[in-house]
Amino acid sequence: MTLSKQFDPQRQRLKPLPARQKGLSFLGWLLTIMVLGSVITVSMQLIPLYLDHDKMSGVLDSMAEESGMANKRQYELEDTIKKRFKVNNIRDFNHKDNLKIKRDKSGVKIILDYEVRVPLVKNIDLIARFDKSVSLKN
Repeated sequence: MTLSKQFDPQRQRLKPLPARQKGLSFLGWLLTIMVLGSVITVSMQLIPLYLDHDKMSGVLDSMAEESGMANKRQYELEDTIKKRFKVNNIRDFNHKDNLKIKRDKSGVKIILDYEVRVPLVKNIDLIARFDKSVSLKN
């Protein structure tokens, strides 16, 4: 129906269309499902990474609150961190490359700096980069 047939000049308004579409079309539903599926897929890949980082941050924060941690030797600190990570079910973490303990005049600083790559689709990866540092108390 063209606009000239829909317009009634005596009433000065458009007539309602005989049948109006209600709801989404097939392509609309397909696009909605694809977008939601993509968001769910990315979320399922990223949420465990952030949960693990939160656990590791909690371990470092608890060590920072304990008194006397700064007086421990480097291997004792590394061993403590490894044991606490293991208790929190963080097993496949490369301590040597991603965890640094620095001593200077101001005290002891533990730096956790790492990057995780998760394959998404073929040659497309999700990359999450984390950086956390805490200062230990004497």
